[in-house]
Amino acid sequence: MTRLYWAKLLVLSCCLYSFAPGHAAQAPGWKADWEATIRGAEKEGQLVIYGPRGRDQEILYSEIFAKAFPKIRVQYTAGRLSQLISRLMAEQRAGVRQVDLLLGGTDVLLGTFKDKGLLQPIRPLLVLPEVLDPSAWFKGKLLFADIEEKYIAMYRAVPYSSACINTNLIKPGELKSYWDLVNPKWKGKIASQDFSSGSARNQMYVLYIREDLGPKYLRRLFGEMDVVISRNVVQLGDWLAQGKFAIALGGVDCPDLALKGLPVAMLATAPHPNASKVFLNWVLSREGQMAFQKITKENSLRIDIPKQGVVDPDLMLDPKRDYLFTGLEEHKKKINEFEPWLESLLPKK
Repeated sequence: MTRLYWAKLLVLSCCLYSFAPGHAAQAPGWKADWEATIRGAEKEGQLVIYGPRGRDQEILYSEIFAKAFPKIRVQYTAGRLSQLISRLMAEQRAGVRQVDLLLGGTDVLLGTFKDKGLLQPIRPLLVLPEVLDPSAWFKGKLLFADIEEKYIAMYRAVPYSSACINTNLIKPGELKSYWDLVNPKWKGKIASQDFSSGSARNQMYVLYIREDLGPKYLRRLFGEMDVVISRNVVQLGDWLAQGKFAIALGGVDCPDLALKGLPVAMLATAPHPNASKVFLNWVLSREGQMAFQKITKENSLRIDIPKQGVVDPDLMLDPKRDYLFTGLEEHKKKINEFEPWLESLLPKK
């Protein structure tokens, strides 16, 4: 039987995509504020979220959150991100204000929505002391993707799999470093996700800035190895499983073949502000993050909750290591400038 695995020795850097706000001093009246917010949310009675497909997403938001706050009904609309964005932008132009929260990648949230002033700051909405406590979070800080540190904060850790391999074609231990991918034996046997995808582009950027790899390595990889490019992650997975290619690069997550659990942002025109506030605080709380970990098997950036036996070991972070968070806005300009250089390495059609 063909098996697909991460080339684990190649996973040498992590990129995190994620969600909600960060450190602020504990407000003296937080309890009264929180209780009033819950009463207001129960009166609104509804929360509308647009996000990606995935049963785990729907269960987390529509079922587990609903058990914690049964008087708030969650309407979760799942679909392809491009379709959801088109729908949402059309609603905004028509003056329709029905969506509270949007789940999506930081490229979209920072560009399409933040730059157009369509996001509401969510940092001021966080009131629970356990959410605002910096000691509860990885490296002592709840990270924000945006420079202002108030719109999109990070709560989950999803390391990019640097390569997915077909174990019928590659022996255990045969790939020990990135440089093994430029062995002539793999020429014509490597496929990659299209660089217009944030995940593939971000991964290559991480390699570009590493002193032991850098431009020299990428020139050899894409100049000598006849890498085949595809825009379809599912197609990459099929090619790998069928043995058409031995190695796949980019956003190919071997178990699921897709990244999930994307960031969330609150629209400036959210019609249910209290319900949104309740949700944001809940999903960043110990209860919310334990539920998130249990259902997705992914690693929460909260460090005060159990990990062993819950989170996939490959997704855990080492507190002694430094990681490059490519989802941060500070990297976006550099990554966008890097993309044309990366694409120039491919043979002209």
